[in-house]
Amino acid sequence: MDERQITSRLGDASSPVLSRDGTAVAFSAVAKGYKNSQIWVGRADGSAPPRPLTMDASQNYDPEFSPDGRSIYFTSTREPQGVYRVPSSGGTAEMAIPNAVAAKISPDGNTILYGNGGKLVRRALAGGPATIVLPAIDNSYAPLWSPDGSRILVATSTQEQREPEWWIVPFAGGQPLKTSLGADLRLQGFNYIATNAWLAGDWIIFTGRQGETQTLWKVQLGPDGKTLGKAIRATKDAEGDYGASFTAGKLVFSRTRVDMNFWALPLDPAGQHITATPEPLTSTPVNKGQQSVAGAKLLYSAENGDRFSLFLKDGSKNGGNDKNLRDAFFSVLAPDGSRYVYGEGTKEQLKVYMKSLSWWSFWSSTLCENCGMPSQFSPDGKKLLLWTDSPPMQHLDMLDLATRQVNRIVWATEDLKGPRLSPDGRWISFVAAVGAHQWQAFVAPVSEERPAASSEWVPVTPLSDSFFFVFWASRSDLIYILSSHVQGGNLRFLDAQTLDMETKRPVGTAMPVYEFEETLVPTMDPVWNTVSVVGSKVILELGGVSTDIWIK
Repeated sequence: MDERQITSRLGDASSPVLSRDGTAVAFSAVAKGYKNSQIWVGRADGSAPPRPLTMDASQNYDPEFSPDGRSIYFTSTREPQGVYRVPSSGGTAEMAIPNAVAAKISPDGNTILYGNGGKLVRRALAGGPATIVLPAIDNSYAPLWSPDGSRILVATSTQEQREPEWWIVPFAGGQPLKTSLGADLRLQGFNYIATNAWLAGDWIIFTGRQGETQTLWKVQLGPDGKTLGKAIRATKDAEGDYGASFTAGKLVFSRTRVDMNFWALPLDPAGQHITATPEPLTSTPVNKGQQSVAGAKLLYSAENGDRFSLFLKDGSKNGGNDKNLRDAFFSVLAPDGSRYVYGEGTKEQLKVYMKSLSWWSFWSSTLCENCGMPSQFSPDGKKLLLWTDSPPMQHLDMLDLATRQVNRIVWATEDLKGPRLSPDGRWISFVAAVGAHQWQAFVAPVSEERPAASSEWVPVTPLSDSFFFVFWASRSDLIYILSSHVQGGNLRFLDAQTLDMETKRPVGTAMPVYEFEETLVPTMDPVWNTVSVVGSKVILELGGVSTDIWIK
């Protein structure tokens, strides 16, 4: 069965549940601007954005739909604490059961289970006296109803038995059955087990960890409470899935991913203010890097099995997957999008080729060998910027594509990072190591006759103890600075610095443009993580941990 994502970056989205008819999903997630989880509801088909049902200073979690789907029960730390009920269409939450946690309603809709003081209790959903499900055991929790509602699977622990054990309790009364679920799964190498859902045929979905890898599994229980065979994976991802529930033939669960994808940050025509939050351009979990942009085309390197390949995304064409061009990396797209350059080999011994994307696209022509990493085409597409970052001398060169002549434009004995040509091609920006463990951005003239002497480098940023990126806006009197604001850590802050059009000296101070969220930040490798500007958009790779709701 296909797996489909139904939320996107609402914070850590967890504890999902479906309505009885499978059309709606409720979950808890941390809303933007909040540090505490709230209850959200949305369509299970993902056809509309989810909306929050709570928005307060308390922790709100563990939602559960009422049988008719009109209300959602949830646990809240507000005063007084307990299980609350809120209309699924929105409205004021009201107390349902004081001092209760983690409500679970029976398949027939008549009985509710919940935790109270470390004990699992049951009572009629409509109200009335509550009874303890397993009175002889110290700690009971995390109940699962069997599909027909005749049995309850309960996790337990005691002072003598700290490892969780699981009991099956007949709903109508009778002797509880102690299963060997925990012991059997620990023998299979699981060091963490949390039961999530009970399916037909007595299959139990659980979150299981082996070593440091955690995902969703399923195992079948026999009539004697022993497992029948080995646990098997319940979802496709080998790690990051947890917290499942099952209703109406559908499995919903949380999936945590560490993704590295390309995003577009929209700016105003002046390039100094954002007009919207970042927009995703790719959405796959494989490692990526070295993007290059020309109009609607995005060229990048990405993991492809045991190797890296070049992929082309053409935003002017609707539908279809990103096209796999070839196995290679160190790629650059021409300004008109008609051809690209790529390298083969290590960056110290790189052979650079050029290939057309249209006419005679199966031919590649050799440009040079051991000449450095291709970094950028000149704005007119007639030259190629090459970057060599290996000691003893680091340098930036321009390769004339017609004559194959190479001219050196900048060199240094210290590190030179992140070179970018200005939109008019007359200047080059880069970040250079200065002194002991300090960095500074410079702009230097591009000359056909001789390299720019260090005395001709124009400093455009203050010294910094931390590495950062600089790159040109779509105009030649504005550069962007992507830094940590000397705080160390992630490069979360994007600033713009105006330059004098002729001298390229800074005019005034840098202006703030955007602050990236901690959960979605720019990546920082100067070789692998390039930044591009096309029109009024900044294209860059953002990485972060996200937990979203998926359905199967």
